[in-house]
Amino acid sequence: MKKTIIYSTLIASILCASENEQFTLGQIDISEQKDVNNSTEILSEDIQLHNYTDISEALSNTSGVYLSNTGARAEKTISIRGFNSTRVAVFMDGIPMYVPYDGNFDYGRFTTADLSKIDISKGFSSVKYGANTMAGVINLVSKKPTKEFEGDISLGTTFDNDFGLSQYTTALNLGTKQDKYYLQFSGSIKDRDHFDLSDDYKATSNQPEGERLHSSSNDKKYSLKAGWTPTDESEYAIMYSKIDGEKEQQNTTIDDNSLSRSRYWNWPQWDKEGFYAFTDNKLGDNYLKTRWFYDKFDNYLENYNTDWKKVTWGSRYEDYSYGTSVEFGMPFKNHELVSSVSYKYDSHKGYDENDVKNEDYADKTVSLALEDTYSLTDSLALVTGISYDRLDDDKIWDEDGTFNIGSMDSFNPQIGLFYDINEQQKVSFTISRKTHLPTMKERYSEKMGEGLANPDLDAEKATHYEISYSNMLTSNFDVKTNLFLSDYKDAIQSVNVGSLTQNQNIGDFRHKGVELELNSYFDKFSSGINYTYIDIEDRDDSEYKRTGIAKHATFLYAKYDILKDLYIYANLKNEKDIYLQYRNNTYDKSNFTTVNTKLSYEYKDITFEAGVKNLFDENYYYDLGFYEPGREYFFNMKYSF
Repeated sequence: MKKTIIYSTLIASILCASENEQFTLGQIDISEQKDVNNSTEILSEDIQLHNYTDISEALSNTSGVYLSNTGARAEKTISIRGFNSTRVAVFMDGIPMYVPYDGNFDYGRFTTADLSKIDISKGFSSVKYGANTMAGVINLVSKKPTKEFEGDISLGTTFDNDFGLSQYTTALNLGTKQDKYYLQFSGSIKDRDHFDLSDDYKATSNQPEGERLHSSSNDKKYSLKAGWTPTDESEYAIMYSKIDGEKEQQNTTIDDNSLSRSRYWNWPQWDKEGFYAFTDNKLGDNYLKTRWFYDKFDNYLENYNTDWKKVTWGSRYEDYSYGTSVEFGMPFKNHELVSSVSYKYDSHKGYDENDVKNEDYADKTVSLALEDTYSLTDSLALVTGISYDRLDDDKIWDEDGTFNIGSMDSFNPQIGLFYDINEQQKVSFTISRKTHLPTMKERYSEKMGEGLANPDLDAEKATHYEISYSNMLTSNFDVKTNLFLSDYKDAIQSVNVGSLTQNQNIGDFRHKGVELELNSYFDKFSSGINYTYIDIEDRDDSEYKRTGIAKHATFLYAKYDILKDLYIYANLKNEKDIYLQYRNNTYDKSNFTTVNTKLSYEYKDITFEAGVKNLFDENYYYDLGFYEPGREYFFNMKYSF
C-alpha cells in the first residue's frame, strides 16, 4: 500500500498520476502546502491490486483497523485502534455518511469501483471534519475525469470450491473533461447468490456442510457527477449517489443459545440516496469552500418463523440528513489559518409491522472549528486546532411525556509537531482530544423491552497521544511506525438496572499499542507488511477483556513480475489473541490465517485475472456461529479506454 509519506521517485510518480483522478473538492486536508497528515491512503491502484470489492475489505488490511462481521445483523463494520465503528466518522467526498439513528452502517454495502482513494485518519484528524470523530475519520474520495473521453468496464465471477457460481460483479466508469466542465458516471453491481463453508466445517442441526444457508445479497451502486470550472480560480460540482441493497440473515451454526442465537431476518431493502453540491473559490491568496448535502436511508427488515416460510413481523426505518459546511482559508506570513462551520440535521422514523410509527427522533449538530499550520522553519511545522461541537434534540418520540428536549456540547483541542529530519526521515508528535456525542439509539432505545432509555447521557471523551516516524531506508525500502496511547473517559456501557439494562457513562479505558509498516520496491518485485499490537485496559476492572479486537494483527503481500505484462500476487492475513462475547459469556477465539493469491495479465488495454481466495480453506469466523467463506476461485476482466 502507498502511504502518506513516500519519498521514492517511483512511488511519487504513481501518486501524482493517481492525484489527477481524484475529486479534489471531496478532500479535507489539514494543509495544502505542508505534509502534516498522519493519514493512510488506499489508492485505486491498491484497490485493484488487492481485489477489494467493498470498503470493508480495503479497510480491514490497514494497520490499526479491524474488521467485524456481525453475524446477527449480516453487517460488516470496522473499528480503529479498539474503538468500535459508531466512534468512527465516515465521509464520502467530505460529506458525512453514517446512519442518523445509530451512527453506523454496513460497510459491505459500499463497493469500491467509483473510488480514487480512501483516506484513513486514526486519532489525530482535521477539526474541519466536524463533530463525532473520536476514533478517527474515513473519507471516501470519488473519481474525477482527466481526458476528453475515458472510462473502464470490469466483470468478475466467483466460484465455490466445487466450481459452482457463487457471485458476480460488474462495474462501469465513464467520464469526460472539457475546457470548462466535466462529467463522471459510475455504476456497479455485486450479486452474491451464496457462499460455501470450508470443508473443515462440521455440520450442526442449524447448518449442514457445504452451501451456507441464507447467505445471498445484492448491491447496486451508481453515481453521477457534473462539474463546472469557469476559471482557474473556481470550481463547482453537483453529485447524485444511490445504493440499492438487499441481504439475507444467516442462522447461527451453534446449537447452544447461551453462546449464539439465530435471528430469522431478511432485509429486502437497504437503500441509501444522496444529493450533494460543492463549491471552491479562490479569493486572492484566500479560499472559500462549501459543501451541501441531503442524504436519506430507507431500510426494511422482515422477521420469519423458524422454517423461513412466513413473515411474522416487520420493521421499517425512514432516516434522512441534510446540512452544510463552510470553510475559509487565509494564509498570512508563515501561517495557514482555516476556519470552518458545519451543520447537520438528522431525522429518524421507525415503523412497526402494521406500518404504525413507533419512533420519531431528530437532532441538530453544529461544529465551529479553527485550525492553523505554522511553518516554524522549512522543515518544522506546528499544527493547532480547536472545535466546539453542540448537539440539540429537535424531536423526541415520547408517548409518556417523560423526556425533555435537551442538549450537550464539547470542546476538542489538538496540537501536532511535524519535523522533516532530512529528505528521507520524518517524525511527528500529536495530542488530540476527541469526543463522541451519543447517538439517538444510545439515548432512547429500550432494546425491544429489555432496556431503559437514558436521554441524559454525556459525551464520551478520548485523548490521543501519538509519535510517528517514517524513513526511506534506501531507494528500495521504507518503514513507518506509530506509537499510540488513548485515554478514554465516560465511555458508554450497558449496566444492569433491576431486570433491565441501561446505557451509562461509567467506562474508563486506556488503549495503547504500536503499528509497524515496511515496504519494498524493486524492478520486478514489490512487497509490504504491516503489523499492529494493541492492548486495551479497563482501569476499573483488572479482569476485563476487550472483545472482537485481535491483540496481534499482521497483513503481508508480495507481487512479482514474471514478464512485462504478467505478474503473480499473494497476501497473508493473521489475527491472534482475540476474545469474543455473547451476552455475559466471554470466550477465547481461535487464531486464524488466510491466504489469497492471483495471476494477472495485461494485453493492450485489457487486464485478465484469475485467483484463489482463502487458498488453504481456513475455517474461521469473526463472530461465533457465523463462519466466513471457504476456498473460492475468481476470474476478473477489466477494459480501460
